[in-house]
Amino acid sequence: MSANRLQPLCSQARHDRHRDRGEWPQPGVAELAEQRAARAASSEVLIDGQLRLTVGDLVGRARAVAGGLTDLGIGPGDVVSWELPNWWEAAALAIAIDWIGAVSNPIIPIYREREVQFVARQAATRALFVPGVFRDFDYRGLAESVRRSCADLEHLVVVRGDPGPQMRRFDELLASTTVPQRHQRGVGDVAMLFYTSGTTAEPKGVMHTTSTIGAYTRAGIDTAGTTADDVGILQFPLTHIGGLSAFVSVPLMAGSRVVYLDNWSPDVALDLIERESVTSAGGPPVILQGLMSAPGFTPDKVRSLRTAGTGAAGIPPELVRQVTQVLGAGSFRAYGLTECPMLTTGLCDDPEEKRMYTDGRPSPGCSVRIVDQDGNPVGPGVEGEIHAFGPQLCVGYVDPALNADAFTEDGFLRTGDLGVIDDEGYVRVTGRVKDIIIRKGENLSAKGIEDLLHAHPDVADVAVIGLPDPESGERACAVIVPRPGATAPTLDQVRQFMTERQAMRQMIPEQIETMDALPRNPTGKVLKFELRRRFASP
Repeated sequence: MSANRLQPLCSQARHDRHRDRGEWPQPGVAELAEQRAARAASSEVLIDGQLRLTVGDLVGRARAVAGGLTDLGIGPGDVVSWELPNWWEAAALAIAIDWIGAVSNPIIPIYREREVQFVARQAATRALFVPGVFRDFDYRGLAESVRRSCADLEHLVVVRGDPGPQMRRFDELLASTTVPQRHQRGVGDVAMLFYTSGTTAEPKGVMHTTSTIGAYTRAGIDTAGTTADDVGILQFPLTHIGGLSAFVSVPLMAGSRVVYLDNWSPDVALDLIERESVTSAGGPPVILQGLMSAPGFTPDKVRSLRTAGTGAAGIPPELVRQVTQVLGAGSFRAYGLTECPMLTTGLCDDPEEKRMYTDGRPSPGCSVRIVDQDGNPVGPGVEGEIHAFGPQLCVGYVDPALNADAFTEDGFLRTGDLGVIDDEGYVRVTGRVKDIIIRKGENLSAKGIEDLLHAHPDVADVAVIGLPDPESGERACAVIVPRPGATAPTLDQVRQFMTERQAMRQMIPEQIETMDALPRNPTGKVLKFELRRRFASP
C-alpha cells in the first residue's frame, strides 16, 4: 500500500496546535532507538528468556532486518503486518519497519484466518510475519490461507520455526548486508495501524503517526515518573498499542529495561519480578488478580515493585486497594482506547478514593468532555458520552466511511463510553452507550450492576448482559465466575445481597449463569457478544 492510500484525518490546524504546545512532532521508534544507541549502546534494554540484549544489540539487529525488508522491495508506505508473541524479534521488527518508513501493523496473536484475512485485505498488506508454532497453533497454515485471499500479500516470513513452501526464515532478513538510511517521515504520515480487538463483528483499523504514538509514550513516562532505574514486565500482548508503546518505545525514550513474558503464567511472572527486580507490573485486572492469587505468591517476590497500574477493562474499585495492600505497589486506574490511548490516568499520590473510584484526570495535553444525547456539554457529576481529544488521538480509520460517525466537527472522538467528571476534574467511566439494558423502557447500566456484584464474597468475576425478553424487552443476566472453593450465589441470594445494599429493584438480575472463566480479548475486555449468543435462550 502506498502512503497516499491511507487517508489520515489530520488537519493543518491540528498539526499547528500540537506543535505550538510542544506536543508534536515526536520521534518514531527508529529515531528513539538511534538516539539511545548513541547515548548508551552498551546498556541493557530487553530480557527475553535467557537472552539479554543491550541497546546496541537490539538496534544492530533491527538495522539488519530493515536491510532485509529493503531487499524484499518493501519501502515507504508499504504495510507490514506481524502477528508475533512477546519476543525480541517483534521489537526489532517494529524498529526496522519504522526505519524504512513502512507502515507497521501489529496483530493480536489470538486472531485466526478470518480476522487476519480481513486485516490483510483492508490494509493491503505486502509482508506478513508469523511464528512457526505458538501455543499449539501452527501459524504457517494461517499465513498461507491469508496469502491466497490477499492479492497484495507477497512475502511470508516465519519467526522461530521452519518456513513452509514459498516462505522465508526471519534469520534470512537478519543476515542482510544492505544498510538503508533511516527514513524521514512527514508529521502527518501514517506509521502504524492497530486493529481493535473484535468486541464487534469486524475489527476497525486505527491509524496512528509517529507523533500520536510518541505523545502517548511521553505522557506515560511523565505521569509514571519512569527513569533509567525502572524495569517493566510485559504481561499482555506486545502487539496491543499499550504493549508496543510501553515495551518498545518507553525503554528507548526513558533508558529503562523491560522483561518479556510470552506465555502468561502468574508464577513465572512472580519469579521474573523477583529475579529482575521489576519495578512496574501493571496490566488488565485479570493479570493483577492472577499475581495476587498465584500459588507461589509471597511478599518477598514483589518487594521491588513500585507501581502496578490497571486499565483496559472494567475495574472493580476494590482491586486498587488490594494491589496496594497485597503487592505493596502504588496502584491507580487509567482509561483509554486504541484510538486515544491513556486518555486519563490516576497517579500514585492521588487520594485512595480517587484511585479506587475514578479513572484519573486527563493526561497531559488531553481534553475530555461529557455530552448529552444531543451532543451538548453537561456539568460536573452528570453522566453522558465521553468525547476525547489530545496529542495521542489517532488520525482516523483505514475505512474512511467510519470517520463521520466517530469524530465531531471540531475533531473530538466520540468514544461510545459513558462517564462523569467531578468538580476536581477526575473522570469515572460508568459504562457503554450501547452497554445498557433497556428494561420496561428504563436504561440500566450493566457496569453499575457489575460493580455491586463484584463485592459479593463468592464472586471472583462477573459480566452483566441484556437478553431479549418478551415481557420487559430485555432482562439482566449476570454471568458469574465463583471464587476458588466457593459456589456461585443463586438468584435468590443475589437478590438478597443487592437488596441489603439498597440497590434499586430494577438493577437486580433476573437470570444467573455460571462459568469457569469469562471470554475476554487480549486486553481483558469481556466479549459480551459471545455471552449473549450463549445465554440468549431462556
